[in-house]
Amino acid sequence: MMLSPSHGHSTDTDFTSLRPSTCIAKIGHRPIIPCNLPCRGIHFRRARGPDNNGRIVVPRNPPWTRDELILALDLFFRVNPLHTSKTNPDIVALSKTLNKLPAQGRIADASRYRNPNGVYMKLCNFLRLDPSYHGKGLTGGGKLEEVIWKEFEGDQDRLGKTAEAIKAGATEIKSGDPDIAVIATEEGEFAEGRILTILHKRRERHPDAVRKKKAMVMKEKGRLACEVCGFDFAVMYGSLGNGFAECHHTIPLPEMKTGHKTKPEDFAIVCANYHRMIHRSKPMLSVDGMREAMKKFNQ
Repeated sequence: MMLSPSHGHSTDTDFTSLRPSTCIAKIGHRPIIPCNLPCRGIHFRRARGPDNNGRIVVPRNPPWTRDELILALDLFFRVNPLHTSKTNPDIVALSKTLNKLPAQGRIADASRYRNPNGVYMKLCNFLRLDPSYHGKGLTGGGKLEEVIWKEFEGDQDRLGKTAEAIKAGATEIKSGDPDIAVIATEEGEFAEGRILTILHKRRERHPDAVRKKKAMVMKEKGRLACEVCGFDFAVMYGSLGNGFAECHHTIPLPEMKTGHKTKPEDFAIVCANYHRMIHRSKPMLSVDGMREAMKKFNQ
């Protein structure tokens, strides 16, 4: 969905025409990088000194994560970066929120980590992707911004719900949580970000609810058949497959609530193949959606 002038974005203002900043990066009192960019008072990182080869070393904070960019894009659609600054209360509030998220990398400089300057600049990065904006935007953004823009710009309702779920879910995960590293090395995170991925998989590992779900289905149907394709491990593998199936947590990620108690009714019985395919879909398909997709694939 394109942004229109009603969103507050000018369609004829060139981003490069904004008032240039006079900031410079320095070593001591010696300037090394004159700034002629329209960064509106946003300062370049201050160099920490030369390395053993005499090169300037500027410590870098971790790149923006999917979770953080989702929160920034949600703010972008609510706050016009052309007509505000780093002092905007919403920008300051997002900076504080980002600093409360579980860290997903080594923070080199806490004073610069997701500070209001950085948040404002990230909003300006998104300007370059807005087809209704005729300027250039701030062109130093990364590819992940483009990916997230394509995934969410056409469904701002889903974007807003996902952003709120991330902020709420972050209270259940602490920096250094081992699940953060596990998600990074396994299938990777879902479109909705690493925090909601962790919470989703924790719910799927709830042993009591999973056991009760399987018992309920066995009592009702006498078998554990995949609700997508009908595959039954017991039919294929005999006694080895008795009682085996996976459980998929069906509550959509943007709708997960903090403190939700997982119930057997929250699960669907699925085979391992289609469970992985559901997790790989972006946005994540429901069981019914996966079943319909399967029918199309097999036509």
